Amino acid sequence: MPTLHVHKTLWMMIAMLALGVGLAQSPTPAPSSPGGRTGMSDEMRKKLQAYRPVFDLTQSVALMNELDRQKGLAFSKAQAQKLLPLLKGLTTRSDLKPAEADKILSTIEDTILTDAQLQWMDTTRLAREEQLRQRTQAQGQQGQGGVRLPGAPPIGGLGGQRSGQTRQGGSRAGLFQALQEGKPFNPFKEGRAKENLEALIALLGQRAA
Repeated sequence: MPTLHVHKTLWMMIAMLALGVGLAQSPTPAPSSPGGRTGMSDEMRKKLQAYRPVFDLTQSVALMNELDRQKGLAFSKAQAQKLLPLLKGLTTRSDLKPAEADKILSTIEDTILTDAQLQWMDTTRLAREEQLRQRTQAQGQQGQGGVRLPGAPPIGGLGGQRSGQTRQGGSRAGLFQALQEGKPFNPFKEGRAKENLEALIALLGQRAA
C-alpha cells in the first residue's frame, strides 16, 4: 500500500475535517497552550490517531468519485464488480473498526486499483494536504486562535465535493461525540461520507451492469 507521509499536526486537522468539524469546533476543547491556542486533549489525539485507517478510507472514497472522471483512469467493469461488495458492506456496519477499514483499504489499493489510479489519488491527496497546510499557516500568521477553515473540505477532507452544509452540523457533532465517548463509530452512516459513498456505489453499479 502506498505510504503518505503527513505531518502529525496536519493529519489531525484532516481527521477533524473528515468528521466535518473544524478544530475550533471541538465539543470538548483542551486547555489553551502557552501560545494561547486551544487544541484537543491528548486522549482525543490518541483516539484520532487510532482511527486513522477509517479517515484514510473516507478520503479514498471521496477521491474515487473524482478519479473516475479523469481521462484514462475511469473504473473498468471488472473493477466496479470487485469494489461494489466492499463498499456496500460499509453501509451496513454500525461500527467501523480501524482494523476493518485498513483491511478494506488494503484490498482496494493492493488488488483492485491500477498503479496509474493510485498515483493520481496519492498526488491529489498530497497536493490538497499542502493547500490545507498553507491555509492553516496563513491563518496562524494572522493571529487567529484555533484552526477553523472557511469553506472546509468535504467529508474525507479532500474529496473535491461541495463544502459542508449547516444542516449537517448536528450529525457531525454526533459523530465526533461518538468517537470521543467510545461509542459505535461509522462515518459512512451519515453526513458527507455517506453521500460520497452512495454516489460512488451508484456510479459503480452502472459501470458493473
